[in-house]
Parts: sequence; structure tokens; C-alpha cells
Amino acid sequence: MSKSVKAALFANGVIALSKGAAAFFTGSASMMAEAIHSTADCGNQALVMLGEKQASRGRSEYHSFGQGKANFFWSFVVAVVLFLLGGLFSLYEGFHRIQHPQPIENPLLILGIIVLSILLEGSALKVALKESNSTLKNMFLTIKNSSSSHILVVLIEDTGALIGLIILTLGLALSVFVHPIFDGIAALMIGTLLIGLSSILFIELKKLLIGESLDRETIKQIKNVIKSESNVLVHINAVRSMFVGSNEVLLIISMNVKDDATGYEIEQDIKELKNKIQKMLKHHKMQIYVDVFEF
Repeated sequence: MSKSVKAALFANGVIALSKGAAAFFTGSASMMAEAIHSTADCGNQALVMLGEKQASRGRSEYHSFGQGKANFFWSFVVAVVLFLLGGLFSLYEGFHRIQHPQPIENPLLILGIIVLSILLEGSALKVALKESNSTLKNMFLTIKNSSSSHILVVLIEDTGALIGLIILTLGLALSVFVHPIFDGIAALMIGTLLIGLSSILFIELKKLLIGESLDRETIKQIKNVIKSESNVLVHINAVRSMFVGSNEVLLIISMNVKDDATGYEIEQDIKELKNKIQKMLKHHKMQIYVDVFEF
């Protein structure tokens, strides 16, 4: 089970309880929006764990290439939950509080919860960045290029949570010192943020669900390995790929070989090619199949 998912589940569990209690005692709409956000995140981590468990079952009679895409499916459900439960409810709460603004009670309690939440969410994000070999600077590039659905979910959720906490802090300050209506405005902004994040998840997971391939540069590198390392190659007909799980790739190579090559030579050549391709793409688990035609 992914360390980043476990860390995120623990952090969001503590935060959801804290935010829920703070929303109850203070009557803050933006804090309620954040409580719903964190509760939804807890459910999301549970769904990601379910996907990881199903994906780990491996190949079966009905799943010849394994069940890795279960990760993509359950992560897609996460995007739906984040959109419906997190985003739309926060929008509703924001509109309601704008129409009926109420003074914030015990603002110091909210401030304390915000500080605790930032510490916990920051720690969870740090674990996710370490697991994905990423940094804050190139995090969005990681989200765009990653084929690991649980990393996508955790990075987007934790980033959204930290941005939401900043919005909550600004809303709290303006509600206390300017006008209570800013509490509702903050809830609206949090709802808009969650819908935006869920939309990013939709886009990235859709690509994986319908069969995203390795990028063009990686395919070019694979072809170069085949051309430079094969002793029996005459011509590469095609190199096709598809992500069939988190960091798990199905790779199909079709190539023509010398007509005087023996079966043993072809078999050894293919074995060495597979090892070298897997070594080159060490961050991916490869399922490599080679179709050979005599030239």
C-alpha cells in the first residue's frame, strides 16, 4: 500500500474531525466547506486503497494483462466524489451564507485548526512528492506526466487542501474585520477550487482509462535500443504501448529479422532486448511482447 495514500488518509482523518468540530462551534460556512472537503478526501483515499488492492491481484483468466486499470477506475470515481460532494456542496454552502451572513464565533479556534491542518497537509504532500521523485517546483509537470493514479490523486488533493486553507484564512480575516459575507465568499471560492481540481483529475485519468501510450520521446528511445542492440534485426515494423496500471506498461514490438537467424539466436536476442528496455525504463513495470517475422 502506498505510503503517500496512508499519510494522506491519516492527515485528512484528523483534519476532517477538527474542521467539523470547529464548523459546529463557530458557525463558519467556509470551515464547513473545508470539513466536507477533508471528509471527501478521506473517502477518496479509501477508494484509492480499494483500487490498489484490486490492481494487485494480477493476471487471471478474464484479465490477461492484469487488473492494474482498477487503479484508474477508482481514482476516476474519486474525481466524481470530489466534484459532487466537495465542490457542489461548498458552492451551496457559500451561496446560502452570502444570502444569510452570520458573524464568526471563536475565530481563534478556526485559526488553530488552520495551523494544525497546514502542518498535517504539508507533511502528507511532502511524502507524496518524495514517493513521486518530484518537487514543488515541477509538481504540475509530474501531475501531467504521471501514470500513477494514486500519486495524481494525492498530489492534487493535498495541493488543493493547502490552497483551500489559504482561502479559508483570508475569508476568516475579512469576515472578522470587514464583513461576515466574506465567509460565504470564501466557501464559494473553495467550491470553485475543488471543481477545478476534480476537472484536472477527470482529464488526466480519462487519458489513462482509454489507453494512453508512452510519450513519443520514450518510444524513440526504445526504437534506438532495438536498432543498436539487436543482432538479428532487419526492420522495425511497429512499437506500440499502453498503460495497463499505475506505472505498468504493455509494450508490443513487431520486427523483421534475418532469414538465416536461428531460433535460438532470435530467442536470446529478444530476451536481451527485453532486459535492456526494462532497465532503461526502470520506473515502469513492463509487459513486453515481440512479434518476429523473417525477412
